Amino acid sequence: MIRKITTDKPYVFITMDDGAVKDPSALEEIKKSGGHPVLFLNQVYVKGHEKYFKDILAQTGAVLGDHTVNHPNLKGKPLEFQKKEICDDADDFQRELGVRPTLFRPPFGVYDQTTLQAAAECGMRAAIHWTASVNDGVVQFQVGNKLRPGDIVLMHFRKTFKEDYEAFLARAKQDGLTPVPLTDFLG
Repeated sequence: MIRKITTDKPYVFITMDDGAVKDPSALEEIKKSGGHPVLFLNQVYVKGHEKYFKDILAQTGAVLGDHTVNHPNLKGKPLEFQKKEICDDADDFQRELGVRPTLFRPPFGVYDQTTLQAAAECGMRAAIHWTASVNDGVVQFQVGNKLRPGDIVLMHFRKTFKEDYEAFLARAKQDGLTPVPLTDFLG
């Protein structure tokens, strides 16, 4: 489980979860910022909207991540249940989006050792948590009152996508950080 990237460079990382709200401005917002988010998506939200997510992935340098099919709390569930949620999400994305994710984020950030085992058995090479989040246009910190080098920031595909993304970019700039691709630091 990776919560933060160890770096002495002024870098910060953005991740976007779920895919529930397909904000029409998302593609242009990400493109113009040069940000390279990891999109931790759920099959339930992508189904029927594949073009929307394909365009973001193809035109922004975003990376696809696995966030399960239905976004359940996995902790305490049997291995086979967890594998079905994780593997089926990855398999569907391979088929429908042409990319099989290798990064995983557990729904709600809740997991146990079985979750990590299931993710590994489904081909995930890393599980990603976060150190800050953006909600309703406000960056919220788990530690301190600013973004720090190596922070992984969580936001969602919500009605406030544009405000949340702009708040992340403004806060990163204010704190002297540059958003860069998380995958460049995962080996």
